[in-house]
Amino acid sequence: MKELVLLLEKRRIFTMVIVVVLAILAVLISLSFTITPTTYFEGQYNQAFIYGLIVYKLIELPILYYLLLFRHIKAIKSNVYSDVFLIKLKKHIKLLFFLIPQGNTIFGIIAFKLSGNVTYFLLFSAIALITIFLIKPNKLDV
Repeated sequence: MKELVLLLEKRRIFTMVIVVVLAILAVLISLSFTITPTTYFEGQYNQAFIYGLIVYKLIELPILYYLLLFRHIKAIKSNVYSDVFLIKLKKHIKLLFFLIPQGNTIFGIIAFKLSGNVTYFLLFSAIALITIFLIKPNKLDV
């Protein structure tokens, strides 16, 4: 179990680094290029769509956390696990640490394009960093 926790802790740090690098890259792009907001429907629904993306992401992340990690922690604490369970757990946590940066980056790019403001991309990056920071693989080591 300790090997799994160490592997997941390394993956957690790696995903944090990826999110920070993407945020820095977004800032550099915004400084180098002028991104104009999209003009679909004269741009009147852009802000509403961005706020919808933020709300969706804030609802989705706890659900992902519960489905891919929290329910497994409950099983580990009750000592009901096997080798097959540990393989499944490792796969789910890897998936969680992939989906968080990937989803927030895509939503950040969409918000960046809709608004022309890098602040929204940085907001989604911050949401990803906070979420990854709050997920602690050490909870698995019982």
